[in-house]
Amino acid sequence: MRINNKRIIPLIESAYALLLVALCSACALLIIPVGAIVNLVSPSLLIIIILLLLYFLYKLGPQHLEYDSDGEVIHIIGKDVFWSKYFPAKKTMTEFPKKKLVSFRVRHFLFKKTLELFVTSKRAPNGITKLKFNITYLNHSEISDLKRSLYKIVKKNNEQITHTEEVAHND
Repeated sequence: MRINNKRIIPLIESAYALLLVALCSACALLIIPVGAIVNLVSPSLLIIIILLLLYFLYKLGPQHLEYDSDGEVIHIIGKDVFWSKYFPAKKTMTEFPKKKLVSFRVRHFLFKKTLELFVTSKRAPNGITKLKFNITYLNHSEISDLKRSLYKIVKKNNEQITHTEEVAHND
């Protein structure tokens, strides 16, 4: 199954563009104070509010998510629409075999939703690694499709484990 929320890209780019234009305008008000605007609100306060909005948008995490479980591997790409253009490190790519997926969990915070995947790993001390992905910008149907796809994979993996154990026990 493939899930891709490309629809959010123009909205996020527009939000960043509006906030950056507003920030430039507020900075211009510091240099050239326009009496009608400066009497209503302080340019310094405007700059602080705009910077807080930019920080909040940045801290919500990567907006664009691509999930692909076709084939034998699960491939997930998460990237920040605006910042990944300038800083390639803001793009995360994960790929692992389906058979390594043990379980998953969707967590809801105030404004943020995250997907936690538990994957077997030889490098981890307890044998399981937790991978986190931001799914805040997925709509309800995309999240339910994602859960359904992961549930099928986990169920299939659990059936294979129990079948293998039964075969080993019978021998």
